[in-house]
Amino acid sequence: MKILTTTALILTLATPALAHQAPSHDHSEIVPIPAYDLPYGEASGAAALTAIETLLASIDEHTRAQFMFDIDGPTRAGWSNLPAGIVSRTGISLNELSEEQRSLVFAFLSSSLGEEGYETVAEALAAEAFLSTDGRAERLQWAPENYWLSIFGTPSSDGAWGWQFGGHHLALNISIEGNKVETMSPTFIGTEPAVFTLNGVDYEAVRDMHLSGYAVFTALDANQQKTADAGSIPEDVLTGPGNDGVIPQAIGLSAADMNDEQQTLLLNTIAEWVSVQPNENAAPRMAELAAGMDALSFAWTGNDEVNTPTYMRIQGPTLIIELLSTGGNVGSSAKGAGHYHTMYRNPTREYGQ
Repeated sequence: MKILTTTALILTLATPALAHQAPSHDHSEIVPIPAYDLPYGEASGAAALTAIETLLASIDEHTRAQFMFDIDGPTRAGWSNLPAGIVSRTGISLNELSEEQRSLVFAFLSSSLGEEGYETVAEALAAEAFLSTDGRAERLQWAPENYWLSIFGTPSSDGAWGWQFGGHHLALNISIEGNKVETMSPTFIGTEPAVFTLNGVDYEAVRDMHLSGYAVFTALDANQQKTADAGSIPEDVLTGPGNDGVIPQAIGLSAADMNDEQQTLLLNTIAEWVSVQPNENAAPRMAELAAGMDALSFAWTGNDEVNTPTYMRIQGPTLIIELLSTGGNVGSSAKGAGHYHTMYRNPTREYGQ
């Protein structure tokens, strides 16, 4: 996940997507979002608590009731990756907040996520701004204002609470307990387009995830590649919205049959998702997965091109990662520029349970 300069982008990718520049459209109050900042110290559960308390203090009681929900209620599992014109959302949208309140939302996201995670938000909203000029934008409600924040439980230093931020192609679900981030499962990260220019800034959304998986596959020998072949490409990720509790049958090559270099590349790929959350949970999570490396499997089909059908799955007892490149676009303005869906789950810690 990178926001690139034009020169870096040309050196990194030579694809038709370089031609995709969005027409001018006024979302300047939101995109680009503020730079990653840590106003309450290093991103963590404790910093997130201070940030959310500051945000809540700026909002009246009636409005707060619109986006604060029971921690065990059904609302929490009702997230989606689809546009707002297809699936309505609960919570409070960026569009409903003042400019000052939006800045506090972004301060909260900075305080709650690793820098990679915050960059994911930046890329998702920029992609929506790109799509906002598309012929289907009004019907599908493609716009960076259409992202919602929800809080579950009562934020506190000693209890359990969580939050959700998302809209089209984004659903971040973070659970916090005892003032510490515990899990980011389930989390959906996607994009359309994947490689694009908006207001002079070049974006490369989700491509690092794709290329890191391809690096694992190309490091395998011919027999390993045959075992790792994921076969046919599904129509969509198998563990996406509405599929809580779904655990696909494991496929592909066991990490136990990889050499040290290949295992390192696999861990680097996993880190593309794990590093979305703050280091206080990302570091122990990566250590946990490294210790259980032999229980993981890796499956891949496709290549490294931005707009070709590709599927990857990394799976183990406490991990499911899926990446799907659809090989097509919904928005005509994004044609050839890529369309990705990805999922991260820990089946043993969904929504912090």
